[in-house]
Amino acid sequence: MSPETLIDERFDELVSALRAETPGTPQDLRERVAGITATPLPARRFTTRRILTFAAPAIAGLSLAVAVAVGLNSAIDPGGSGGAGNSGSSSAAEPRARELAPQVGERAPIGTVATDSSAQKRAVAPIPTDGRAQDYNASLVLLVDGTEDLSATTQRALRTTRRLGGYLVSVNYTTPEPVEGTAAVRVRIPVSRVQAAIVQFSGLGRILAQDTRISDLQLPLDELTRQIRRLERRAAAAKGAERERLLAQIASLRRQRLEINRRAAFATVSLDLTTHEPKEPAATPGRLDRALGDAVGILAAELIIAAYVLIVASPLLVLLAAAFFGNRALRRHADQQLLERA
Repeated sequence: MSPETLIDERFDELVSALRAETPGTPQDLRERVAGITATPLPARRFTTRRILTFAAPAIAGLSLAVAVAVGLNSAIDPGGSGGAGNSGSSSAAEPRARELAPQVGERAPIGTVATDSSAQKRAVAPIPTDGRAQDYNASLVLLVDGTEDLSATTQRALRTTRRLGGYLVSVNYTTPEPVEGTAAVRVRIPVSRVQAAIVQFSGLGRILAQDTRISDLQLPLDELTRQIRRLERRAAAAKGAERERLLAQIASLRRQRLEINRRAAFATVSLDLTTHEPKEPAATPGRLDRALGDAVGILAAELIIAAYVLIVASPLLVLLAAAFFGNRALRRHADQQLLERA
């Protein structure tokens, strides 16, 4: 028997003995192994799935909270939004406008302006001050029905002007379309009859706007009168060329005074006729509508920003996703090869 054969037989006997007899395990070793297997492995706190699970609802909740906060703020504080702020300033200015506008039968203070932009008829105009030179300007915007009524109304306005002792300054009549047109009539009416003219003009259509402006001319008129009197006294004592020069100045000042008197004797009335129906102003949204609109606007802005960020970061996200899934595929392939070797 060769030595190699003898070694193989002894190895086989040793293996058979080891398989036949299982060595005993000490009790302390068993307890240690049992303790180790009973202790669970520490779980990873932050995983990709957990982060996505909690991050998505948190981001959505935060976006919704911001939108609701902005909406409530606009509802509580109307001045925060553009439209509401304008509405508030307009309503705050209404009492002041009512203070400036003269009441029916009252005289308008010198230098003040009385305006009326309502659609209702307001035929009463400020009364000129008796015995005082004033520059009186009034304007009316009237709505008429169609071009036929526009032509007839323009003719009635001219007849009313002549009947009250006034005269026509200018008229601009245009009809760009068969059913639409405008007429701008500018007339001069004696100041003593301007109120009657405005009342009669108001009956020619539905008033869309009314404006009356009065400026004082008495102060410059009195100053011219004083200058003329001083020059007249000097001219009475002067002779020769000096007298001629003073008389020329007096004549110039008298022409200026005559022009002011003419301005004060007649009021200027501008009558604008139109067939265009004015558009109704948009209703002011309530607090709930403003809050809902602002909240929706904030959410839309957040979605736009998120989409922009997603588009910009999409190449990086694609690379990260390819790296993640490629790593998983390599690990599975390595595990499969290890199992096949076993």
